[in-house]
Amino acid sequence: MRLLGVAIVFCLAALPAIGLDQPITFQPVSDQPYWQTPELVIDSADYDTLILKIESKQNGTAKLFWMNHYDMQFNQPKSTWFSVKAGTHDYYLNIASQNQYWMGWIKGLLLYPEFDSKSITINEANIIKGNIFTNIMSGWQEFWGPKGRLIIGSTINTMQSSYLFGRSIFVYIYWMIGIFSVFFLLKKIKKLLLQKQKLSFELLFNRAGKVVVGTIIFFWCLLELNTMYNNWQMARMDFPLIGKTIDEQRALVNTGDFYPFMLFCEKYISPEADFDYSIPPVYNDIKARFYLYPRKITKEADFLVVYDKDPEKEQVNRYKPWKTFRQGAYIAKKR
Repeated sequence: MRLLGVAIVFCLAALPAIGLDQPITFQPVSDQPYWQTPELVIDSADYDTLILKIESKQNGTAKLFWMNHYDMQFNQPKSTWFSVKAGTHDYYLNIASQNQYWMGWIKGLLLYPEFDSKSITINEANIIKGNIFTNIMSGWQEFWGPKGRLIIGSTINTMQSSYLFGRSIFVYIYWMIGIFSVFFLLKKIKKLLLQKQKLSFELLFNRAGKVVVGTIIFFWCLLELNTMYNNWQMARMDFPLIGKTIDEQRALVNTGDFYPFMLFCEKYISPEADFDYSIPPVYNDIKARFYLYPRKITKEADFLVVYDKDPEKEQVNRYKPWKTFRQGAYIAKKR
């Protein structure tokens, strides 16, 4: 009966709060490699966990971006990274624990698969107030996902550490080591008292030391498995790049025809010229700075690089189309 009561309490705790679950809709964006929601009005304090049911034809990684009323753009600071597996699976993202910029009123979500976006389908999406079950599932997927190999900081023992549930993984390991050690000591003391044997603290702490060492080895092995798994995932994603030239590799790792467009811009914009750009920040705006160096970026530049994003009103007034790569991707020149 006690076990049944514990199970009932756990199940009730795992249920989302009534009225705090909200279905949302992701739609593929025409001629763009991502999925996006219509405009939302979601209080980040009440909704912290996104549950996605994704059907995918291949393994890979994806990024979830959001915009809020503080910053009405999808960009890297407001994003989180997770793994996608082939087949149909549920994904639990406790966004609030994975990114400090989940704040204010959430105005929209964008899912960017870092592979062929046509090979996935988002069958269902719900945003809820997280509970015990969803937090465990989110933490488990985060640990075995691509963030498991990101170095986010270090602890007092200077060992590299990744995040889990928004905290260093070592926070949990230290707690587990302490709990196991105390539990063993109490169990051993109880056994000696029942047998009316003399308590030997030297013996107790020697035994506790073995438990601590064993626990440390167990978690160390788990972390090593996590590292090896994620390194294998990264290596598997890099296999198509083997034997390719640097230009072929850059074309493969960029979205669509972005890199050929950069070569097009290099051809027509001299290295001494300045340029401005209108490129979606969700995936390629920073790369333009790198690929077109030493050309400088200024707001009063002679050229405007446009790639799948409508220029701002002042840019439209200042520039006129000059060299066209394709529809939606072109170089504009100052009027």
